[in-house]
Amino acid sequence: MAALGRPLVVATDADLAGRVAAERDYWLLTQHGLDPGAATFPAGLDPAGILARDGAAALERALVTAKPLGDLLLEERLTHLAGEVALRDAAHVLAARPEQHWIPGIDDVASRLTLSPAAARSRLAASVLAWNRDPRASARARLDETGRVKDRLTAALQKSPAQRWAALAAEVDPQLISQTDWPALAAMMQLAHNDGHDVPATVRRLVEDEPLADLPAQDLRYRLVATLPIDVAPSAPPTLPARPPVAGKEHADRALKSTRRPGPRPPRR
Repeated sequence: MAALGRPLVVATDADLAGRVAAERDYWLLTQHGLDPGAATFPAGLDPAGILARDGAAALERALVTAKPLGDLLLEERLTHLAGEVALRDAAHVLAARPEQHWIPGIDDVASRLTLSPAAARSRLAASVLAWNRDPRASARARLDETGRVKDRLTAALQKSPAQRWAALAAEVDPQLISQTDWPALAAMMQLAHNDGHDVPATVRRLVEDEPLADLPAQDLRYRLVATLPIDVAPSAPPTLPARPPVAGKEHADRALKSTRRPGPRPPRR
């Protein structure tokens, strides 16, 4: 597959087993220089179900609008982990991706975790060096951790919508979870997620250019109602404002540049 040079999309069932399978697929594929995408489907459906229910055009649309599978793994780490542990696991995910994703990816991670960009880049540089040295060994180590990911995803399924989306709400506007409209907003976010929408990316995009009003939960709920029925394409990640130079950041940048890897390795015969 690596030798074909064509985009690869992972299309697993929209349930816990499918999500864990996609996790494993990421590490199995990236060790061969691939950067797979991930198609998303409504809860309980798989590609065959979409084809039977909505037709070939809907299935094709799901494949064409696939987002990077690495982004899906990153979101899981940043949602369910915190601090240095989240940074470590996020760096592992980014290190397996092509180098053009390293700097924007790790800067976004640092911003969301409120960590030093220089420290985050240094952590990524170490992960990239380990991956480049032996991608198969690095991928094998990550595959051994799949059980932990499954445990986190299983625990998340037991949460109410208000609990499940609280971290995203706190990131967007700390007032959201104290609003009387918060339970209704959380329920709508869960429904959107169940229908295959990328809720975190959609929410961040909706508040990027226009702050929420005095009743933020109600305002965001109205924006979701107006947006989701017509917003079927994956949203681009928000563009972060330029940051001033940070002490140590130049050193981290040099470390990352020194880790540039060659192109994909052809599969062994």
